[in-house]
Amino acid sequence: MKKAIKSGLAAVVAASTLVGLAACGGSAGDSKSDSGQKTVGFVAVGPEGGFRTANENDIKQAFKDAGFNLVYSPTQNNDQQKQIQAFNKFVNDEVDAIILSSTEDSGWDDSLKKAAEAEIPVFTVDRNVEVKDAEAKKAIVSHIGPSNEWAGEQAAERIAKDFPNGANGFILEGPAGLSVVKDRGTGWDNKVASNIKVLESQSANWSTDEAKTVTAGLLDKYKSQNPQFIFAQNDEMGIGAAQAVDAAGLKGKVKIVTIDGTEAALKAVVSGDLDYVIEYNPIFGKETAQAVKDKLDGKTPKADIQIESKTFDAAAAKKALDSGERKY
Repeated sequence: MKKAIKSGLAAVVAASTLVGLAACGGSAGDSKSDSGQKTVGFVAVGPEGGFRTANENDIKQAFKDAGFNLVYSPTQNNDQQKQIQAFNKFVNDEVDAIILSSTEDSGWDDSLKKAAEAEIPVFTVDRNVEVKDAEAKKAIVSHIGPSNEWAGEQAAERIAKDFPNGANGFILEGPAGLSVVKDRGTGWDNKVASNIKVLESQSANWSTDEAKTVTAGLLDKYKSQNPQFIFAQNDEMGIGAAQAVDAAGLKGKVKIVTIDGTEAALKAVVSGDLDYVIEYNPIFGKETAQAVKDKLDGKTPKADIQIESKTFDAAAAKKALDSGERKY
């Protein structure tokens, strides 16, 4: 049985988070179900591109199908403070479980400690969080998602295959401070060949427009060093890079590898704008719902539930598109 939350503290925190939660898409009165359903709070990222939309829609549908009352609370502009407010409100409302898709990997110890004290299990999805407090760690039951390190490794191996004699190029990263950015970078570092030189890494914040601008500047800055590859940590940035490469008259000469596997990226591989796409599979709502159900039923889910992903060259991308298997 959950430990009771002191009513005075709950009232204070609920009042302070009312505005924040409403602003990020939830409402103050919908965190408990009147139907006898188990209630699960979903601290989400919200609109961020093709992967995020597919992932969050899949999670919402899976929990609906599994008979849960899922309360969806997306943030805005990667605002971690609003995520923390939503998380704390879910704790104070004594939901049965919390799903956390964090905007940042640190800063969660206090909130997780509250969840542990209230005996509310927490499941991290997509992005891991770094937790230092031993009590806070007890709140996290499972992490569910594909491997970001694996995705980074696939990118490094593809570039090595494309350029066995070596090459110079760039890396376009997501926002600093995210575990996904660090892990994809670690994967790249694990497998990058010694004759592959990264001239510069820059963040383009997952944005197509920003990536186009950043890439144009990098191509001009390093034109004397003959850049031949770009590793973009998501599809949207890769498509922006492709636009800059095309504008510079370098299509086909600069090979672009991306991560996510959206339909738009697969089409870009078929057209030759991208060289290779590594899927970061967003469809794991059923696995998440099952892990939560198992825990609430007294079972012990795996601590790390890794979701299988694929890779796509032009032939594989065309096959996937023709089959209609892309859900995003």
